[in-house]
Amino acid sequence: MTEEPNLIGFGWVLSLVLFIIILYLLEAGNIENQQLKYDALLGDRMKQLGLIHWKQLAQTAGISTLRLRQIRSGAIGNIPWRELRQLAQALKWSMGELEQQLEPLATPSEPLPLVGNSNSELETQLRQQCQRLREELEEQKSQLWESFCQFTFEELQTLLTNYPTAAEMARLKPDLPAKNLTALFAPLNNLLENWGYEPIGHPWEAVAYNPQFHQGDCDEIQPGEVVYIRFVGYRQGDRILSPAKVSRTLPSGIKPSS
Repeated sequence: MTEEPNLIGFGWVLSLVLFIIILYLLEAGNIENQQLKYDALLGDRMKQLGLIHWKQLAQTAGISTLRLRQIRSGAIGNIPWRELRQLAQALKWSMGELEQQLEPLATPSEPLPLVGNSNSELETQLRQQCQRLREELEEQKSQLWESFCQFTFEELQTLLTNYPTAAEMARLKPDLPAKNLTALFAPLNNLLENWGYEPIGHPWEAVAYNPQFHQGDCDEIQPGEVVYIRFVGYRQGDRILSPAKVSRTLPSGIKPSS
């Protein structure tokens, strides 16, 4: 028995909600069907292009139906120039043609972004925008270069710190085995690996000459001929950064590497 009043109350609430929704939909339909300021002009153009309804025009122009409604109503003072251009393209008009079509309907209190400005004013605005973009690009370029330098230094810090001491030791002890210094260059390999750079070949390695990857020390070397890599090259994926330098012979006393 105690559940019946709750069910009755729930039914009244549900009925009220449904009534409000119906009123909202009816009002939305009335608003949508209102004849707005530019509807006649834009509607005629839509018929010429085979566009049936406003939503289709909005989708073609890549703008929202709310933005299109603003344009239809004449509230275009704050419409971004980019979206006006998209609308012009959807209507198969140039921006000049769009200006000419909308200008007779525009009121002094509702200036168009382009119509209300003279050519000299527009040119000044464009120059200012270009200058601002240049400054932003220069700032970004400076920041990128600074980040690159910082990253490279951190990767090579061990080498840069130890190399001066190693060079001085090599000067004072000419007989010092070179293999004692090769560990210093490990950071270079790490840096190249982080960049995605791969070596082409290995020093003193015998390979078949390929002009795409190798640079011979003479013009007579033919593709497929056996040559020896004197200095390795580098590649990044399919892009050749520098070809490996090759020769038909090895330096005196050097044996080919396996």
